[in-house]
Amino acid sequence: MAKGLAVLALFLAIPASMLLTDPALPAQGASAEATTSQDKGRTIFLRDCAHCHGARGDGVSPNMHTLHPAPFDLTGFELTESFIARVVREGLPGSDMPGWRLGSDEDVRAVAAYTAGLGRPDSLSAAARYAPQEALQEAGRRVYVMHCVNCHGEQGKGDGPDAVKHLPIPASFADMRPSYAAARRVIENGVRGTDMPSWPLLTSPEIQAVTFYIRSLYTSTGTAGRGVQP
Repeated sequence: MAKGLAVLALFLAIPASMLLTDPALPAQGASAEATTSQDKGRTIFLRDCAHCHGARGDGVSPNMHTLHPAPFDLTGFELTESFIARVVREGLPGSDMPGWRLGSDEDVRAVAAYTAGLGRPDSLSAAARYAPQEALQEAGRRVYVMHCVNCHGEQGKGDGPDAVKHLPIPASFADMRPSYAAARRVIENGVRGTDMPSWPLLTSPEIQAVTFYIRSLYTSTGTAGRGVQP
C-alpha cells in the first residue's frame, strides 16, 4: 500500500542520535567529517526542500495545498539513502516532485543522509499485537497478496503487473518502511493525488497484519536485498 508517495529531498529537526555525545569535546577525525556532512545536508534541505516538504519534513508547508500529491509526512517512514538520492536526482514522474540539481555527488549524498536520519521509526510491542509474530506475518502476506501485490509486486518493489498503469509509480517497500501510524493513515485514507485508494473494509487486525508484512520487505540497502523485521 502507500502508492506513489511523492517523496523527497526533505526535512529538519536533527534527532539526538545525530548529535555529538559530548558537545564540550572537540570534533575530530571521522566525527568532524560526519558533523560537517550533516550540516551540509541540513543546509541544502532548508534551501531547496523545506518550502515544499516543511521545515520538519512532515509535509506541512505554505505550498502543501498546491502540490499533487501533497508532500506527506516522511517522518513516519524509514528511507534508504539510495532511494532518497535517486528521487533527488530524478524527481518522481507523475508528481510535482522535480529532479534537483543540487550540485556535486557529495551534496546529494549529504542531503540523502540527512533526510534518512529524520524518520521516526516505531515497532509493535508483543502486548499490542493481535497475534504472534509468525501468525501476523502470514496473515499480512495473505492480505497483501489479495489487495496489494498487483501494484506493489511480490517482493514489494513497486513492480507489480499493474504498476505501469500508474503515475506516480507504486511505492517500493524495499526502499521505505512505514511506521504503523503512517501505514494506517495511508490505508484508511489513500493518498490524494495518486491512484492509491483507501481500503475502508480492512479491519484493524488486517491493517496491523499487512503493515507488519510490508515492514518485513524493507532493507537498509534498498532494492538490492530484503530484510525481515517487525
